[in-house]
Amino acid sequence: MKKYFSVLIIMIMPLFTFMMFSCGGNEEEEGLTEFQLNHGIGPITEKVELGELDLEKAERGQQIFESICTACHQLDAVVTGPRLRNVTERREPEFILNFILNPVEMSKNHPVGQELSESYPGQKTNLGLNEERAFEVLEYLRAAAKREL
Repeated sequence: MKKYFSVLIIMIMPLFTFMMFSCGGNEEEEGLTEFQLNHGIGPITEKVELGELDLEKAERGQQIFESICTACHQLDAVVTGPRLRNVTERREPEFILNFILNPVEMSKNHPVGQELSESYPGQKTNLGLNEERAFEVLEYLRAAAKREL
């Protein structure tokens, strides 16, 4: 019996080792570029330079935020998604824009998005915003962080 157990272990060990090394590691980072790892997955593929706060854009962004985003997000409270008052101080603009424009893929395929999905397991949905509208929401979040709106 002991002999058969040893033979079984010898036969299974290479398979176990193969599975451990082929399936382990940083699966969530597989296939992502360095830019995507740092700035998110989506249509924003280059560094964004933000100028001075544009309160007109921020006001349009506030309207979008209040009509679309508040079902899951508030500035100062957790609903089904995280509070967003100071998100612009925690995340790069490219990351925020990519999350606004591509929330489903970000939640499934980006390491930070996956962590957020585990912490806030609500349904992620594409909002149908174009880049211009996403920039307006970002501008609103910048203004909210400075308490200018």
